[in-house]
Amino acid sequence: MMPKVVLARRVSTLLGFALAACAGCGTSGVAPAPAIPRAALAAADLYPLDLGWKWAYDLEKDGQTMLAMYAVLERSPDTAVVQAGEDRLMYAISAEGIAQKDGPRVGDFVVKNPIRAGAEWPVAGGRARIAALGQSVTVTAGKFEDCVVVETTRADPVRAVRTTFAPGIGPVVIELQIAVGGELTTVTRATLRALTKPGQDPLADLEGFGPRAAGFRTLR
Repeated sequence: MMPKVVLARRVSTLLGFALAACAGCGTSGVAPAPAIPRAALAAADLYPLDLGWKWAYDLEKDGQTMLAMYAVLERSPDTAVVQAGEDRLMYAISAEGIAQKDGPRVGDFVVKNPIRAGAEWPVAGGRARIAALGQSVTVTAGKFEDCVVVETTRADPVRAVRTTFAPGIGPVVIELQIAVGGELTTVTRATLRALTKPGQDPLADLEGFGPRAAGFRTLR
């Protein structure tokens, strides 16, 4: 069984991308990207990883809200490198989908093609599945349509991560649930606050927003 301190450390490092600033469709209420027909969605539509993308999230944990930020620093045809606090995360990008990467080794898929309701794939210690399609989600960054929910469940200890992806935007809601008294309870929740698309100017007013989370890695 994974020690509690290790799990807590992974939770606390789930989502902090150290940016100087973020922008896009943030608190200004900018309309979301044009909807992509749901039948045509692919993993790359749900998690754009081109150089210049930046995301800022309100991270709620232990009764506190922190600012956690991400930035795509490098991109090649098959790999993206994302700054997450002091960490750099690598993703493998292929026709199969988007997966975690550690050096030359390709790990678990974050989102996998085809994007259809009920589609499943294995991950270390559990399984992931497309739990819902066509969802409408409203967060600080705006309202997003045709969202896709990916649910990843693992054992030892029992936990689940629900990630809601907006087409052309990326993750807009991430929730970590752990087993408490035999039921899954949400202990960490991140919602999109603002973003910068490649070529846009950064949003300076995030500099004064509260404490910042340490690097927020992908939940396992």
